Formats: sequence, C-alpha cells, structure tokens
Amino acid sequence: MKLATITFVNLIVLSSAIIGDKEKHDRFIIACHTTDFECFKRQYRSLRDKVLLGSLQFAIDFYKPYLFRYGDSGTCIKLSGLEESELVGISMDSDSKEYLLTLELPLRIQQTTNKTEICMKPDVEFKNVGPHIGPYRSFNGNATIKATFPYELRKRKGDIYLLLKEEDLDVILDIPDLRPPIRLMSNEGGSGYEISEWAYEVVEHIDAARHFALPYTTNIRLFSSTVPVHKYLLLYPEEEYADLKFAFYDSD
Repeated sequence: MKLATITFVNLIVLSSAIIGDKEKHDRFIIACHTTDFECFKRQYRSLRDKVLLGSLQFAIDFYKPYLFRYGDSGTCIKLSGLEESELVGISMDSDSKEYLLTLELPLRIQQTTNKTEICMKPDVEFKNVGPHIGPYRSFNGNATIKATFPYELRKRKGDIYLLLKEEDLDVILDIPDLRPPIRLMSNEGGSGYEISEWAYEVVEHIDAARHFALPYTTNIRLFSSTVPVHKYLLLYPEEEYADLKFAFYDSD
C-alpha cells in the first residue's frame, strides 16, 4: 500500500512538471490577429530568440554562422547576422496557398581562423588566395531574405496546423560601395572601397540562399509543424483559417 501511494504521488508530481514546462514554453509564443503587423513583428522577435535560433523543446538545431574556406589562406569566411534579423513583411493568401515572410538583417562578413571550427568548401573555389598575411578583414553590410512557403492546413487531434512546404528563397546581399567622392578621396577612403570590393568578391563564391538562409528558414517550417496555428494566429469571428488573405510590408 505504501509503495502504491508513493508511486501515485510521483505520477502527480511528474504530470504537474510536464504541464508546467509546457506552459512555460508557451509564454513566448505571441498570438496575433491578422490585422496587427506590429504584433507580428513582436511575435517574430520572440520566436527568433526562443525557437528559431535553436530549441531543445522543438528539436531545432542551434544556429551557427555559415563558415566557408577562403582559398589556401588558412582562414575561413564567416557570414552572420540572422540572430539580429527583423520581420519587415508578412502575407498569407488562401487562393495561392502561399505564406511569405520578408526579413532584414545586418550582414557581417568576417575573415576568421579555421583552427576551432570546420570550414565548408565554397561553391566556387577561390583562386590566387595564398597564405594569409596581416590583420583579418571584416565588412558590415545588410541582407534581405524573402521566404515564400507553399502551405496546406491539416487537422490533427482536433487542432489545425499550418504545414509549410519547401520554401522558395530570394536572398539579396547588400554590399555598399564605400568609395567616397573624388574630392574626399583619401587613403582611408580607398581602403574602405577595397574592403567593399573584397566583400563583394567573397560572397560571389557561395550560394547564400542555400547555405546561409535555408538552414534558418527551415526552422520556421519545423515550428509551424509542431504548434497548432491558433497558438500564434488569431481569427476574428468572421474569419476562417481556410480563407485568409492579408499582407503587410514595412516601407521604412
């Protein structure tokens, strides 16, 4: 009898822990109405930090910047910035069955050592890049990622899920020309121009959509397949998930 009582108490404690853990993880999932773009922006930031950059709860791998080998220099090039990405556009169209997210982010291009992390082979090999001499180079630009997901709605155990299919990615890497006007030309300005030329040449060697953006946007698909749509997308009384159309874009 004592053993049975202890087991029963343990089951209650375990069940309470599971429920409490679920509620804890639900706290950062912000639910938004289809007319509230500012809410969608807050929702994205919360999901970015708690889920999309890696989550044990959702079985999502933790984000790592993309590293690729820089010729025979003995160094790598690191692309990062998704950890600071912001939502600037969102749309959903029940006719075309497409869900579109537009993200903007600071793009950091950094030359770094390859002693601690594995560098991937670039899509196009670098030529005439010999052993590295001098300080490592770095450049800050911007990037825009447009991810278009075909989707379907599926009902499981009474809940509706937004199942996102393989996305079509459009990635724009913005490498500003840092060359100053001729009247302001200086050694420092010339160096700025040279570093922007270097950054542009570097990113031409990789498929940024496949290697840089896709591992991250895939996590959006993983999230939506795990969480019922009502947890993050609220309907008005006259709306239905099967017949939604909305579109927002931040013109700023």
